[in-house]
Amino acid sequence: MPLPSLVSDCCRRLTRYLSLRVDAHGALVDQCGSRVVESSLFLALLCRMEASSWRAAAGARVAGCLGRSSGDQGWQALLARAVLGESKAGDRLLAVSYLRGFDHFTGARKKALLATLFAVCRVLPYDRRLAGLELPGPEANATWTRLVVLAVRVLHGRETGLPPSSVAGDTAELLRLLHQGSAREVWEGNLLAHLLALHAVHAVDPGASEVSCGMHVLTARQNPDGGVPFVESHDLFLTAKAGLALVRAGGRRRLMLRIGDYVASGQNPEGGWAFASRVRQCDVDSTAVCVQFLRDLDHARYRDQIGRAEQFLRSMAVPGGGLPTYRQGEPPEAEMTAAGLIVLAPGSRQSDPLLREAVVFLLDQQSGDGTWPQSWTLSESSVIGRAVHALTCLPPAVAQGLEKRIGRALERAAARLRGTQNKDGGWAQRAGGVSDPISTAHAVSATHGMKHRDLAYAGTRWLIATERPGGGFHGPADQVGPRPIPYDFPSLPSIHALTALTDWPRWRDQSPSSMPRVPLEPAPAALSRRREAG
Repeated sequence: MPLPSLVSDCCRRLTRYLSLRVDAHGALVDQCGSRVVESSLFLALLCRMEASSWRAAAGARVAGCLGRSSGDQGWQALLARAVLGESKAGDRLLAVSYLRGFDHFTGARKKALLATLFAVCRVLPYDRRLAGLELPGPEANATWTRLVVLAVRVLHGRETGLPPSSVAGDTAELLRLLHQGSAREVWEGNLLAHLLALHAVHAVDPGASEVSCGMHVLTARQNPDGGVPFVESHDLFLTAKAGLALVRAGGRRRLMLRIGDYVASGQNPEGGWAFASRVRQCDVDSTAVCVQFLRDLDHARYRDQIGRAEQFLRSMAVPGGGLPTYRQGEPPEAEMTAAGLIVLAPGSRQSDPLLREAVVFLLDQQSGDGTWPQSWTLSESSVIGRAVHALTCLPPAVAQGLEKRIGRALERAAARLRGTQNKDGGWAQRAGGVSDPISTAHAVSATHGMKHRDLAYAGTRWLIATERPGGGFHGPADQVGPRPIPYDFPSLPSIHALTALTDWPRWRDQSPSSMPRVPLEPAPAALSRRREAG
């Protein structure tokens, strides 16, 4: 069957597949997959609480889930074995080695979090030095960052013998946040933060009502496999992401307006969106996706929401260029900057210093191999795809004087995608890995934007060939949070696949000779050698 027909048929199936997962309110229904980190923390706290029938049942279910992961490789398996009482002789050394070698741009606080996970699960001892971990200001970081740091300070203080008076202030603030800091039963929808806070309260007062009530709430969030997820919902982010793909695929108007009204109703007072409804912490990523969707669906209907969101995104811009994820004072990130440009740049008819600085920041962030720094995904092509989209949607007023730099950036991105495409036509999260739907979908979208027809053809064919018999796509977890720990929402591969396939009409009718094309520089030598080696 000709490729255009295959694309059309697959789009119809995916449109139906995703449409059937939209509930009566307009939300896409999906459940975050179980994760070893939260499941281990959950079982560890259950084991330290007084025995009861419901705790025994919850513990048995989560233990069964962890038992299926305890033999895996990697640091999370150390947690599972420890809480199951099955630690191996070398596990402590493996944990120490992992912490010593941990190097991530998110810094010392992330390392302290990992050390705390090992300590809570009794893999490593607590460290009194972490009782003095710097506490960020209330408005300096994401809401859950402050809660987690408070929990880290209390746990390491109490478990290393510091008197209650030394952690009294942190404990009081932690309890205040637990009671007042969230509009959801699960604290800001984040089970990891909630669990760490409950462990800290238990260390100070094992009989505290917050612990028992909190564990009742979290027990109700156990997945069918017995495990515990990272977050309880991504309803706004996923619904907007799916809605954007469905709009472009020609989804039914009544359904699309139901989805649009649901997303619009989730906008926070400051103008941004969070990843889930009733979560107070807005972020640039969710806001950008929601604006894209509402604008494509019906700009006039959602004019007020779009305008307030644009103001929110502009307020997030960092002096000197770029946008962060959560707070204006945080370091800017390439992927968030690209997301902001995709929303704010189109339609600009005059020079805009804020947008120009953002473009320069994005260009400066690209590496010589054509990649951009990754933040919230494991897929290398995810950030490439977003950056390419941002750089190819710039109006002349914004791109003026930067055309050559933009052209070189696109050349490097195209060379990277050509050099990392697998022989089967797909792309992997990392060069040389196994092709997966999300990585391939991002790469196909990027090659559409740069008009590399041969790459797009091969990637599209691979994508369609991997559709499951019952419809939809399945692939490895791609999102990370807290960075760099992966978590999974099963609908994402299908959403990204439909997004990539709906790009097809933009270039399918163009002849190769008429298509504008980004010239390719020779692939880096290392990539050329890898391709020659197969």
